[in-house]
Amino acid sequence: MTKPDVALQSLVDVITHTQASISITVTANGVPITGMLISAEEFATNVAQQIGRAHDFAAEDVKGFNLLFEHLGEAARGEFLHLRDAHLITSAETPHGEGGWWRIRIADVGGWSCSQVSTSG
Repeated sequence: MTKPDVALQSLVDVITHTQASISITVTANGVPITGMLISAEEFATNVAQQIGRAHDFAAEDVKGFNLLFEHLGEAARGEFLHLRDAHLITSAETPHGEGGWWRIRIADVGGWSCSQVSTSG
């Protein structure tokens, strides 16, 4: 496996510690992905909530998902980056609509930029 980019890993650490977000575009395994870089905790909380809403789980099941994703967020520190409103860039057209939640192994990122490909409507 390729060694992770130390600068990107440091940026992810800053986002994790400050709970901030920043626009970013990465190329992971040759595929460009654009979105907002967020903390593992924000990712975990929101994905758990999204699963709960989509499948109409009982309150105790949602608590279990929250706990599971909370632990996944803690375990991901330093190994993964997390995006909100993520879009795969697959053509000359700019991404549009609501993006998704994306988890990427930092070591799989071949390039990155602190900018987001603009999205429309």
